[in-house]
Amino acid sequence: MVQDIKITPATNDPQILFRGSGTTDTSLELNVMSSYQSGTGSGTALLFEGEEGLLFSVTDNLTSGTLFSVADITGLPTLEVDASGDVKLAEYGNSVSVYTGFKTPLEDNTDGATVTFDLNAANTHTVTLGGNRTLALSNEDAGQKFIIRLVQDGTGSRTVTWFSTIKWAGGVTPTLTTTANKTDVFGFICTSAGNYDGFVVGYNV
Repeated sequence: MVQDIKITPATNDPQILFRGSGTTDTSLELNVMSSYQSGTGSGTALLFEGEEGLLFSVTDNLTSGTLFSVADITGLPTLEVDASGDVKLAEYGNSVSVYTGFKTPLEDNTDGATVTFDLNAANTHTVTLGGNRTLALSNEDAGQKFIIRLVQDGTGSRTVTWFSTIKWAGGVTPTLTTTANKTDVFGFICTSAGNYDGFVVGYNV
């Protein structure tokens, strides 16, 4: 079998057929579908299909529904990009693996009477306390893990009022170090909306 690309300008839905040169190679089809109906939207679509079914699709619909989708062997999407901006990974799968090379940024927060840590911006936050402060969170999700570094300024003995509700390891709320220019590090797991497990990672660092 020769390596081939066959273009079929059909009167209904045009198709491009890609075929390898190997004797066991299967064909890949690029189909252009008009008013394509997916599970989440409709529009003109490019569908890459093999003998096992749909591989991935791109839909020309910026109003609603799925713009881009990659399917697994069952035909269910493992990656979806929605017109709303949502990205779904392994919605119907078991897990997502992230390997070395992925880095979580350290967010240097601005000091103030209330310091709010935006958990959409980063999972690791630091702030230098210039006075007694109230700590708050935004955009946290259940299951999210995050770290907060609290640095004493040159005066020291700064205290904080923690966000609610934290279940501290050992049942005791930790006391910050009072030494100037020293750091305390705390780790958290968001167990549900407004509820957290809290741990002391490092003290008087």
